[in-house]
Amino acid sequence: MPDGTASMLIVLEGATPGHSDDLAIIAGPRSSSSLIGASEARTIIGVQFTSRGAGPWINVPLSELANTHAPLRDVADPAAPVLRERLLASGAAEHRLDLLEEWLTLRLLRQPSGTEAIAWAVRAIERRPQVHIGDVAEGVGRSWRWFVERFSREVGLTPKVFSRLCRFQNAIACLHGDREIDLADVAVSLGYFDQAHFAHDFHTIAGITPTAYRARRTVHRNHVAIVA
Repeated sequence: MPDGTASMLIVLEGATPGHSDDLAIIAGPRSSSSLIGASEARTIIGVQFTSRGAGPWINVPLSELANTHAPLRDVADPAAPVLRERLLASGAAEHRLDLLEEWLTLRLLRQPSGTEAIAWAVRAIERRPQVHIGDVAEGVGRSWRWFVERFSREVGLTPKVFSRLCRFQNAIACLHGDREIDLADVAVSLGYFDQAHFAHDFHTIAGITPTAYRARRTVHRNHVAIVA
């Protein structure tokens, strides 16, 4: 399930030897769900960035990676194959995590951290996803065009799409538990017009209905089991 964040994934074992661009990637924020194949066993190390958190580690606007992915060496580090080889050679999981943390820390010290106004806007939307985006832009104190362009550049999604995903994630939080729930009550609490509006928006993003999510949910909130 999409949550508006980007991630970095490096396949370490269970893949064809070599420096294929598919073995080390940056995956941009998504606005809809995606399928993950589980037919092959693989060892993968990765980083799940926070909202707006990927900016300091990539060299392109995050908006260019929305709903897609790119080789790590093309958008972040030309020496990505060397990083992968070092991770492979280190063996132990703890050592691999230390190496990856070292790589992240060094890049963070060299890159700008983004615009504080956008950080404020992200927090405002996360706190209250149903907020009117025009009010957030007004709070930033810049033009609408500047706000949308800079927000998209640093977050990877437009403010409206990001707020929609934040509300979707709040819905996931309500649906994930074991207690009995009323979908109409969930819809009202999240600011939807009615249950039908909630169900339609949820299905558009998730690809399944809220009821189907409840039936297929796993211990991981953003993952559901799909049986062929």
